[in-house]
Amino acid sequence: MKQWMRRPILLALLAMLSAGCHTVRFELSDPTGAQVVRKQNHFWFFGLAPGNREVDVRQYCPAGAAAIREQTGFVDGLISLLTIGIFETRTAWYYCLPSRAHG
Repeated sequence: MKQWMRRPILLALLAMLSAGCHTVRFELSDPTGAQVVRKQNHFWFFGLAPGNREVDVRQYCPAGAAAIREQTGFVDGLISLLTIGIFETRTAWYYCLPSRAHG
């Protein structure tokens, strides 16, 4: 490959990798000291399938969640890039409240 062609291709790949990263975080209470549960979610066709997915947080945090974070990071973006968007992953973290004592 000619030298003058390498730079635009590398810049395009870098732009595609950096454009796909995002983080969403919901804080409901102070997550300090919360137990963290990590869940890898899988999607198809640029995240279009399986469409809207309802998540019951009690499945991961029986006493409730202090915070929830979802991120498409570098590795997630790389997977999407390598599969041309056919398959992609997103990572979710659930910051679980401690169990309440019954009394």
